[in-house]
Amino acid sequence: METELKLYPAIPPGGSRELRLLAEAASEYWDIPLEELKSKARTIDLVWPRNVCITIARDAGYTCKKVGGWWNRDHGTAVHATKMVQNLRDTRPAYDKQFRQFSEFAKSYIKKRRTP
Repeated sequence: METELKLYPAIPPGGSRELRLLAEAASEYWDIPLEELKSKARTIDLVWPRNVCITIARDAGYTCKKVGGWWNRDHGTAVHATKMVQNLRDTRPAYDKQFRQFSEFAKSYIKKRRTP
């Protein structure tokens, strides 16, 4: 039994509600309808906010498969999104600043809408 328990992480994974709230926060922050953010379109004005959400979700412990699935993408897209966001943050200060600002905005947004 103890061997089986080692397969489970110390903190249980979150549900899809947190992913939805994160996406809603992005929709409000960037003033883009949620349907557009989740669409298959790959224009930069949609890719950046979508990839930021994927990266934040990955940092929160969601798997690439779970995050990619929620955004109607595969796990490889989630891996690429995280690398792309990190590269932009490392090389372009404006992207890093916006990432940090949105991250704080999203935390506040989710906290206000989370059920007690």
